[in-house]
Amino acid sequence: MTFISRKLLPGIAVAIMAAASVAAPVQAETVTFRYSQWLPPTYPLQAEIIDPWFEEIARVTEGRVKIVATPKVVGTVAGQYDVLVDGMADVALVVPGYTPGRFPLSEGLELPFLGDDPRVSMPVSYRTYETYLEPTGIFDEIVPLAVFTGNPAHLALRSGEVTALSDLAGKKLRSPQQAASNSIELMQAVPVSKPMSEVYELASSGAIDGGIIPPDTLLGFKLAGTLREYVLVPGGVVNTVNMLAFSRDAWDRISPEDQAAIREVSGLPLVTKMGEIYAASLADALETMRAEGMGVQTPPESFVAELKERLEPTRTSWIELARKNGLEDPEAMIRFFETEYAAGIAAQ
Repeated sequence: MTFISRKLLPGIAVAIMAAASVAAPVQAETVTFRYSQWLPPTYPLQAEIIDPWFEEIARVTEGRVKIVATPKVVGTVAGQYDVLVDGMADVALVVPGYTPGRFPLSEGLELPFLGDDPRVSMPVSYRTYETYLEPTGIFDEIVPLAVFTGNPAHLALRSGEVTALSDLAGKKLRSPQQAASNSIELMQAVPVSKPMSEVYELASSGAIDGGIIPPDTLLGFKLAGTLREYVLVPGGVVNTVNMLAFSRDAWDRISPEDQAAIREVSGLPLVTKMGEIYAASLADALETMRAEGMGVQTPPESFVAELKERLEPTRTSWIELARKNGLEDPEAMIRFFETEYAAGIAAQ
């Protein structure tokens, strides 16, 4: 029989425990993150893209990363970027243009006439961000996992036919961001910078005459009964940059392996999928708008030509602004977007 000294027992016990921990690693616990939800639950971006993305994140991390929505928006809709920076929420949908002038470089993706087809424009917008804007560190305070434009926005009005720019003069129009405000001013109308969540009250009370709003957004926020006329402008009057992002603190709590898995189902693959969903949503929205009695106007070519000429300064002024804010070649960024978009349309 072999005898073991009592003095050796504690050391042997520690060695056995260490060996056991190597042989059977402890499974990482589930970490639950709070998503600051401000979109209506049935809105296509929320119901068909964001919610399934959260489910996909849970799947690829084998349940270690779980995202749950808060009962209501954390902070303000316009302040979602700072909500993430300050750690008030862990995940959010951020619209940089809701804080005019703060992110001038991203406004280049919001210029007029950049394209009608979200199946092409949305992935191209992400590739443009990745190629030209991400290297500048524009959103480095947070962790953007998808940066994308939505459906192009057109003119939504309480009433009135539009056949010339003079029909818009003096009208108070809701603006989603700075590029739209610049365009509205060039139309000799009055921009009113407000989040979509406030448009119903403003329009129903007569505080605004309309706004620059995508068709699916108009329906998603129940505006068809208040805004009765919709003027489709080829290429769109403006678009809006959106981001799905984590706070830095939340992202750092995720293991490198799970971060890599999340990135695999985010970025370009997610935005490409979005493009297909947005295209279907756009077609359905236009059909529904007509069915609900909205007037969907196709303006005369003379109006479109006049509008393009009037809005040309939005492009030249952005190029100058972007260069002042550190973007080396803003013209190259716009050429990249337009070339990639044209190639995508040709390939359809």
